[in-house]
Amino acid sequence: MKNYPISRKANLVVQEMDGELLIYNLTDNKAFCLNQTAALVWQLSDGNKSIDEISVILGQKLNSSANEDLVWFALDQLKKEKLIENEAVLS
Repeated sequence: MKNYPISRKANLVVQEMDGELLIYNLTDNKAFCLNQTAALVWQLSDGNKSIDEISVILGQKLNSSANEDLVWFALDQLKKEKLIENEAVLS
């Protein structure tokens, strides 16, 4: 069974503004401002896409190359801030 990243949606207020994504965590009373890259990784983490698929879509949306290391870095930061629900694994 594959374990793809899933962005957390519960107890969050999310608003897009000026190319950034503002997220307020109602549980921890913390606010986050995600840049375009981190916002796309968070939005693409729907539990149905692999790290490789996310990196390909990310590269297309940013009109530049995006490798899996960039996705892993973003996921690591999002996980630390409790914005990712699960642990993604290589599959």
